[in-house]
Amino acid sequence: MAKVIKKLGPSVSYVDSCDVNPVRFGKEITKMSKTGKVRSYHHADNKFVVVSAASIVAKVTRDRAIEKINKLYSVGSGYPSDDRTVRFVRDWFLAHGQMPAFVRKSWAPVKVILSS
Repeated sequence: MAKVIKKLGPSVSYVDSCDVNPVRFGKEITKMSKTGKVRSYHHADNKFVVVSAASIVAKVTRDRAIEKINKLYSVGSGYPSDDRTVRFVRDWFLAHGQMPAFVRKSWAPVKVILSS
C-alpha cells in the first residue's frame, strides 16, 4: 500500500487496515509512504466508495492473473482454502526445490510448506 501511495502522491489516502489497530497501521503506512496522510479503518470498503472501487479493481485484476496462470498450470482458485491450489504449490516445491515465481512467499500455505 505504501508503494502505491508513494507513487501516486495523494494528499490523503484511505486504506482498509491490515492491523487490529487501524490508527497504528495508518501511521506506519504514512511513515513508509513518506507522503500525505493515511486514514486507516477496518471495513474501509464499506465506509468509502473509493476503497470499494479499489477493492473491486484489485479483485478483477487478481482473477484475471489467476486465469492466465491457470492456462499454463492447473493452480485452482489461488486461495488458501482451495486444496487444489495448496496441492499445486506443495507439489511444485517438491519437484523444483523452490516456489513458482508467481506465488507470494508470505502466503501462509507457503510458510507451512517451507517449514516442513
